[in-house]
Amino acid sequence: MAVFNGEATIGAVLDTVLAQTVPIHEILVLDDGSTDRSAEIATSMGARVISVPNAGLGAARKRMVEEATGDLVAFIDHDDDWLPEKLSLQLPYFDDPDVVMVHADCWYVYEDGREVARDLKLDAECSFDHVLPSNWVIASSAVFRRKAMLGAGNFVAETVRCSDWYGWLVLAPHGKFVHVPEKLVSYRVLSTSLANAGYRFQEAKRFLLRDLILPRATELFKGTPDAERYRRMVEANIGVAASTMAKYLDKEGRRAEAKDLHREALRLATGVPRVWLRAIRSSLRIG
Repeated sequence: MAVFNGEATIGAVLDTVLAQTVPIHEILVLDDGSTDRSAEIATSMGARVISVPNAGLGAARKRMVEEATGDLVAFIDHDDDWLPEKLSLQLPYFDDPDVVMVHADCWYVYEDGREVARDLKLDAECSFDHVLPSNWVIASSAVFRRKAMLGAGNFVAETVRCSDWYGWLVLAPHGKFVHVPEKLVSYRVLSTSLANAGYRFQEAKRFLLRDLILPRATELFKGTPDAERYRRMVEANIGVAASTMAKYLDKEGRRAEAKDLHREALRLATGVPRVWLRAIRSSLRIG
C-alpha cells in the first residue's frame, strides 16, 4: 500500500487485509511523505513501513515491488477495501506458471453512499485485452508475480497518474492475465482522486501512451497476432486524450493551444465521432 495523508481510512483498510482468509506473508506500506499519522497507524497494525519524501504513485509502486519479499504482490489503495475471500479466490490461479496477474471485479462506492456493481464482461484472448483499449484492471484487485514485474521493467516514477496502467501494459507480454468475475474489492470513487483530475488526468494518459508505450509498441506487441490492432488502440487513446484536453482548453478560451490538440486528435482517432464533434464545435466557437 502506498499512502499519502491517509490517516482517516488506513486503519479500516488494513483491517480488511488482516481479515483475509489466507495467511499474509507481509504487509508493506510506503508512506509517501505524509504529514499525518498514516505511518504510525500502519506500524501499530503490524505493517512494515518505509517512509520516503513525496514522489508520487508511480515511484511508490516501483519502490514497493523492489522492497517486497514475497513471490506475489497485491496492491490496495489506502481508501479501498478487500472482501475477506479476495486472496483465497485469486491465489489458486497462480498454480498455472504462465499466469502473471490476476484481477477481480468490484463495487464502485461513491461519496454519497451509493454502491454500484461493475459487472465487467471481459472476453479476453490475450493479456492486452485486459488493458486495451481501456485499463480494466482495478489496481486494488490485482495480484501479480513480483519477478515477472521486475523482469518487465517495473513501474516507473514518471507516471504519477496512470502508473498502474503502465505496469500492466509492460507486464502483459510476460504471461497470462486472468479476470475473476467475483466482486472482491470496494473501490471508492472520490472527487479528489487522481483518476478524476480532469485535464491533468488526460494529460497524464496522453504522456503515458504517447511517450512511454507507443515508442515500444513493436517490442510490446510483437508476440501477439493482433499487434497492429493494439498499436491502433494506443494511437486512438492518445487522440481521445488530446481531444479531451482540447475541450478543457476551449472552455478556458485557450483556442490556439486547443487547435493543435484537435489536429492531433483527428490524426490519431479518426474513427471516434466525439473527436470530430469537439473539433467542429471548436472551429465554430460553439460551447
